[in-house]
Formats: sequence, C-alpha cells, structure tokens
Amino acid sequence: GSVSAMVQVPTIPPHERYPGRPKSGRIIVIAPTRAACETIEIGVRLEGVDTVLQREHGDDIRRLAASGRGFGIVAGTGTGKTLAIRPIAQEIVGTSLRTGVINREREATPETPTWNVVIVTTGIARRWYQDALITAEDTVVVDEIHQTSAELELCLALGKRAGCRFIWLSATVDPRFYSEYLESAEVIESSAFDPARAATVKVVDAKPLQFLNERYIRKVVKQKRGVAVFVPTRAATEEIASTVGEQWEGISTTFYHGGEPIVKLRPYLEGDAPHPYLLSMTAAGQSALNIQGLDTVIIEDAQFTTVVRRGKGVLTRLPLGANEILQMAGRVHGRVEGGEVYILSERQIEFETLTPTEPNFQLAGDPERVAMTCADIGVRADALDLPVPLDRIAYRRALEMLETRGLIQGNRLTEYGRSVEVLPVDRPWGELLVQADEHLIPIVAICASIESLHRMTRADRYIQPYIVVGSDHLTAYNLYRDALHKCGSLGAVYGLPRHVFEEAALAEWGEERGVLVRSVEDAALAVASMYRGLELPLPATLPGLNDRLIKEWQRLLARVMPFDVVIDQETSWGEEVRVSQTSVCGDWGVVTGELRYFSDRFGRTRGSIEGTQIPHDLIWEYATMSEAELVYDPGQRRAPLRLRTTRTYHGFDLESEEVGVDQFPAGMEETARAALAEAMAAGSAYHRASRENRTVFRELREVYRRSGGQTREMNESALAEHFRERLASVGSYSEFMDMDLTLDANEWVPAEERQRWMALPSTVQIRGEEYPLDYHVEEEVGIVRARIPEKALWELEETDVPVLDRALHWTVLRGKREAIRATSLEEAKELASRPRAELRREGRLSEETPLRGKRPERSGKRRGPPSAKGHGSGGDGERRPGGGGRGPRKGGESESRGNRRRHRGRDKRKRG
Repeated sequence: GSVSAMVQVPTIPPHERYPGRPKSGRIIVIAPTRAACETIEIGVRLEGVDTVLQREHGDDIRRLAASGRGFGIVAGTGTGKTLAIRPIAQEIVGTSLRTGVINREREATPETPTWNVVIVTTGIARRWYQDALITAEDTVVVDEIHQTSAELELCLALGKRAGCRFIWLSATVDPRFYSEYLESAEVIESSAFDPARAATVKVVDAKPLQFLNERYIRKVVKQKRGVAVFVPTRAATEEIASTVGEQWEGISTTFYHGGEPIVKLRPYLEGDAPHPYLLSMTAAGQSALNIQGLDTVIIEDAQFTTVVRRGKGVLTRLPLGANEILQMAGRVHGRVEGGEVYILSERQIEFETLTPTEPNFQLAGDPERVAMTCADIGVRADALDLPVPLDRIAYRRALEMLETRGLIQGNRLTEYGRSVEVLPVDRPWGELLVQADEHLIPIVAICASIESLHRMTRADRYIQPYIVVGSDHLTAYNLYRDALHKCGSLGAVYGLPRHVFEEAALAEWGEERGVLVRSVEDAALAVASMYRGLELPLPATLPGLNDRLIKEWQRLLARVMPFDVVIDQETSWGEEVRVSQTSVCGDWGVVTGELRYFSDRFGRTRGSIEGTQIPHDLIWEYATMSEAELVYDPGQRRAPLRLRTTRTYHGFDLESEEVGVDQFPAGMEETARAALAEAMAAGSAYHRASRENRTVFRELREVYRRSGGQTREMNESALAEHFRERLASVGSYSEFMDMDLTLDANEWVPAEERQRWMALPSTVQIRGEEYPLDYHVEEEVGIVRARIPEKALWELEETDVPVLDRALHWTVLRGKREAIRATSLEEAKELASRPRAELRREGRLSEETPLRGKRPERSGKRRGPPSAKGHGSGGDGERRPGGGGRGPRKGGESESRGNRRRHRGRDKRKRG
C-alpha cells in the first residue's frame, strides 16, 4: 500500500534494517513493468472474480500450488491469468494476504517484512538476488515470462542458483523451454477461445494507410466497429491516427506507444470509448492492455527487435513471429461476435497453422551486466545456469574493460565498483554520479534519467530554444528543466519526494514542443530514485546552464569517459559509426555517448551515436602517454630500430613520436635484442645475411616436414630464439649490423641427414599422372598430402593408392573454389559431394590454390628486402624470412592520427 510519511531508505533494504520474512512464507511476484506491478496488486486484492482459468483449471492450480513443486500456466488473453496469482498465494501462504509493491516509484518501507506477497520489477528482483534477500524459502512467481529482457533472464539464472521454486505465467508461447529450464512439474494450458466466435482472418499485401482507404473506413463507420491497428514504430502510430482523423470526422482516432501516458487509453480500457473508433498502437502494449469494445484487429507484419550478433544487441526489422501474430489476433479471435483480423504482409501466412514458438532472448547482448552481477555475488559467469548461451568473447572483453576501469578486481567488485553498482542507473551514469562534484549532480542525474533525446522527442519537434549545440545530453536537460519550471513542482508520491507535474499543463507544453510527456514523467521517477540512492535531498529547482557549467560537464565526461567514444565517425577499433540524424552533435570531432546498433535494409549491422561533443583540447589534456617501446620498422631504412611513444585516449592513438636508436637505451637492452632477433627471423631486417638465410630457412623447414618432426624444429619462433642467443652481447644497432649472422644449416641438421630427407619424392604417380606431394607434421606425426584435381578424384579407387613411408592424405583442388582436405579417398569423395556452405560451417575447406607443383625459386637479384606486400608469403602459404616492411612513412619522424587517416583514404581510393 501507500506510505503515509517519507521514509529515507535505500532502494534495496540492507539485512540489518529489514530482517526476516513472515513465518507463513513469502511470495515474490516478478513483473515486467511498473504498470504491470499495479495491475497485479489490484488483481491479488480482488475476491470472487469468475474467470475462464478458474472455472476450467481452478482445482489443478490449487493442487499444484499446495504441492511445493514448480509449474507453469500458459493462458491466452481474457482467461484471467493474472487473477490466478491470488488463489496460488492463498494456497502457499494462507488466506490472509498482505500485499505490497516495490519498484522505482514505491520503495521498501519498515512494513515490507510483514508482506507475504511482494510484487517487484525485474531490476529490483535482480538486486535482491544479488543481496541474498530472495532465498530458497521464497516462492517466485514470474508474470508475463514471455516478455524477455536481460534483467529477467538474469533473475531466472540467479533464482535457480538460489534454489527457488518457480511458478511462471505466460501468454502465447511454446512452453517447452521454460518447463525444462525451470524444472516444472506440469504446465497448465488454457484459452478463452470460443469456436463460435472465430474471427475472419485475411492476409492482405498492403501498407496500413493503403489498406485504410475510403472504402474500408466507410465500412468501419457504417458498422460502428472498434479497430486496433498494430504497427512497429511510434511515427507510424501518430501518422495513422492523424491521417484518418483529419479525413473522417465520424470516427474517433487515438494513438498509443511507449512514449505516451497510459491515462489516454482509459476510455478504451474501461469501455467508455464511443464507437466507431480507431486506435493505432505499437506492439509494446498489445499483450498487457485489455481494450474493451474491440472487434477488429489490423496487424502490420513487421517488428523492430533486438537480435544479438557477436555480443552486440542489433535493432533489426523482422517479420512478426507466430507468438506476436497469435497474441495480437487473440484480442478478437474467438472472443467477440463478428471479429475480423487483417494481416498486412507480403508473405503467404497460413494463420490456422501458426503455433507458439520459443521467445527471443536478450541476455547474450548484455555481457557487461552479467559481469557486474557475477562480480557482485562472487561467481563466474559459467557457474550460472543461464537461459541462453553467453558470448564468451564479448563477456571476456566486458570483464577486461571493467577491470581496467577499476570496477572489478579478482572477479569481485572493488569499493568503487560497489558504490557504482548500488545506484539505480546503468554503469556509465553511475560512474559519473560517483565522481561528479556536488553542483553537477543535478545535471548528471537528469541526463541519466532520460534514455535519449531521440526517444524524448517526436520527429516533428520544436526545440531550438533549448538546444545546446554539440550536446544531446544537455539539450535533454534543458527540456526537463523547462518542463519543471513551467508545469511542475517538488511534491511527494507514496510519501516519497518527487517532481510532480500538472497534467493538462504538461500535455500542452509537450504538444507545443514535440516532446513526449511520458519521457518527462519517467525522468522524474528516475531522478527521485537516484537522489535517494545518493542520500541527498531532491532539489525543487534546477540550475540554468551557462558557459562555465557546459565546460565543466565536458570536462567531467573527458576525465571519467564512461561511454563509447567516436572520433571523426570512427571507433577505436576502426568501425564506421554515424552520428544520429536527430542528434545536435556535429558529424566530425569527438563524440561520446551510447553506441547503438541497427540493421540496415540490406541486413548489414550499422552503428550510430548521440551524446556530447568534447573539445580536442580536453581530449589532449586527459590523454595518456604510453611507455616508450623499441620496435624495428623496416620503413625507416637508415635507422629502423626506433624508440616509439604514443599519446592515447581510450583506445585511440592521437599521436606517435619516434626516434632512431643506435646505442640501446639503458634498461631496454633485452627488448632491443628481441626486436632485432624477430626482424632477422621474419626476414625484414636490413642485414647482409638476410637473403642468404632465406634459402637456408626454407630448406631446414622442408627437412623438418619431410622428417615427420624427427629433426630439430624450424619455424619463425625457433629462429628468433636462435638469433636472440647470438645477439646476447650486442649493445648497439651498429654492432648488430657488423655481426655475422649467417645461418649454418649443418648446426641444425647434418648435411647427410638433410640429403636423405630431401631425397624423398616430391611427386607421386597415380594412373600414369604425376601429382605433387606436400609433407606436413600434424600433432607430432608426419603425413604427406597428394594434390589432385577434383575431376581425377572420381576416377581413383583404393587399389590405385600407392604405399608410402607415412600416411597419405589428400588435397582436392576445385578450381576457384576452396580446396578440400581429407584423410582418405572415401572421405574426399564424401566431402566433395556435400554443399559448400555445409563444409564451410564444419571448417573442412582449405585455402589451397590449384597449383600443379611447387613455385619455382625467383631468379635474379633484388634490391633491398622484399616489400611488405610480399612479406611472409611463400609458395606454400607460410611465412618466410626475407620479407620486407613498409615503404618510408610520410611525414618524417612522427605522424599524427589525422595524417594516417588521410593516407588510408588515399590508399582506399587507389584500390577502388
């Protein structure tokens, strides 16, 4: 219930302040949204409501609830699924139910331990699991489990770790996954479908506004129908409502999406909306909202959903799945007389054959949240039984980043990490709140509470007076500040301080500026929660921005830099990222903010960013100089041994400075010798022995292969170690150049033994044809491969295979396609008959080229070492000594990042 007086407590109550739980037991109900929490609370308090689920499965529900085992309920719209929580709770904790809600809006109070039914959002539940406030003694009820999110999926994994009993409820979904994952004893399936009220379902190839033509609207008006149009975007809902409303006075039109307050749908939810009406809405509300008087559903076959690709959540436009279509159509199909369902799609959809499927999980796209959660409870990610496999590479990168930022050490949160993690915001904003000076906290808190300027405003917006050029964050802050100044004040909700707004004034203010009212109201909730987490009083007014505050904001971002950074539309790893079209930041320069990914119309992943531009002088001020390193740069022929230092900023190399070295610097002698040894081994060193060593190296490597690994191993690392030992006494580059570094093949393998191995045949004769042989050592066992064209493969039989001194394998050349490697003729034929895509997935293809024999030695003299283009590439596809480096670098001793980008652009144009 509500709290009569303000209670200054943290969002998550510590053990000592809220010990224990009711002796009769406790039920934790996890809801997907704050609005769902309120709905569940009302449902749990209602008595004697007759529902389809109660009539058909009431006895089974009570039996399973009293059994102590977990179970699931899959029930369609209108069956009374949420209302079933009350009889479940009564069977488990008794008939006297004491219910309360805890979320960002309504926090825990000293009364919380007396509640035996506690309704929480996924974020609160996840935090309670981390703090061990939910244990095996609790029964966990998950409502709308099909509405997946990273937070909910983490809650499921943490609940399994804690040993909780799960009771889960879902709308249209394939229950098999949840039944197995949560070890459910049974799954109760129910539907309010009445065959006598089956709707007429038609699939039409048209866009929504094309379908809503004059002929169809006349039918709606004449029959006084209630129509719901489900489309994937906010802009589409507004366009449909405004277009139909302007052309037809006889029909009531309204739109609803995630940025609108739910209060505008009250007439439709309570059955007071006059017929005919047309309600356009996104799919976000179709599962939870029970619209009265609805008899027609129009569904655009499209959705924007997050697809996890390589650890990144990519917003992708996809056709609707079976679950979504069945849920939307279920608003009228089998529930009302004369129901109609229209699916606007290019696909041939057989509605009668659609069956529920598993949901699309999100957890794999949030490795940072998993890393922070695991560090807080002291477990490894692979110790959690996650509902979806986590991208291990993305998880490792997130863990390394958090360790670098000082949030995690030794797989546990540091003191700084705990102070950031406990705040009710994402990690980047938590870092800014912890490190900001007190006078900047209002700005940080407001910016953190607004998801983005793009989501705060409509496409048609008038916000010029509020724009802070180069900062979406501060522009959003200005909008919230103005709304508070003109339409709001400091008040209290549920006894807790919050910025409250006059409803009509705020709606008018938002309409004039194209600002979504719900974004302002949600921001007020978030700000109040942040201030309570920081244990600071919520300010009644907010400071106005001036040049000094803007500069301090930029300095705070440059110093802490918790976000992604893009410089000149490029990330530090070379990925092209564009500044969002709705951003007030410029395209060039340094932009920091949240990097979002989306899929373009060709299916390619693209990145966009909005945030704040940081002046170059601040980036330069907080950049760090790397420790000097010695490198061998073949591009500097006169002084290739270089001492290099780099100025870096969060992965970007801003500037490199280097100088030629002759005498090895004190303390760096071993590093210098290692660099020279590796250059000699790679063949890129400007030394008189390099060309002669190349021939010796190739021979010794071939001897090692032909011997099946019996001779001393010869590869680049072994050769580098050999030169490192010979350079042990060298103290300068001049001494290195004067030293005799010629390779003596006899020191590695005696001449007689080399001759014996090199005398082995280089070709094999099969059916009168000569085919080249390649010797290899695989897993310390010597093999030989015969290279044959594919057309010869089908003519060979096992009786044609000659007997050699070792296992004979096969390389099948297939023209321009990749070659196939096999251990036998039978396997080679089987692989050659399989599709290329299947072989690629199994890693059975080779990059061999269709050469008939060994590449002949190059004749003639060459001036200097080979260029970088040929460096490390031999006829057999392996690295070899004798390769050279880059040509002389433009710009002399140092080269700025900007110059390097121009040179890359020039090279791309040449290649293009």
